[in-house]
Amino acid sequence: MIDDMDELHSKLSILGAIDVGIVVVDNDNNIQMWNEFMQNHSGLRPSEVRDKNLFRCCPGIDQVWFQRKIDRVRQLNSRVFITWQQRPYVFRFRHSRPISGQSEWMYQNVTLIPLKNPRGEVHQVGIIIYDVSEQPSHE
Repeated sequence: MIDDMDELHSKLSILGAIDVGIVVVDNDNNIQMWNEFMQNHSGLRPSEVRDKNLFRCCPGIDQVWFQRKIDRVRQLNSRVFITWQQRPYVFRFRHSRPISGQSEWMYQNVTLIPLKNPRGEVHQVGIIIYDVSEQPSHE
């Protein structure tokens, strides 16, 4: 049992420190997980956003457009990919490595994944945000 708890703690530590954004929302779009990347780029601590609506915490998100993406994940039980070519960013974060002539906002690729409960029902959606600001040809 202690080994299982140690392993869980290790996995959660990795998820917290990884250099991609990880957000988990429930079926009401309330935030259940908000990792360190998200805190560093949004200025919002996990304790400030937990159980709060994603769109209220991040008003810069195009709610109608992003809700359709989330709904597709839930309805089709399938991943959805959003590339910076489709939309330069979902979360309006300033990018931390300014490059002359580039946008002031972080370019992002985003993956939405269905998260299932033990009965196999999608009960949460995972949102993974990749900073792709340094990829060439963002013009």
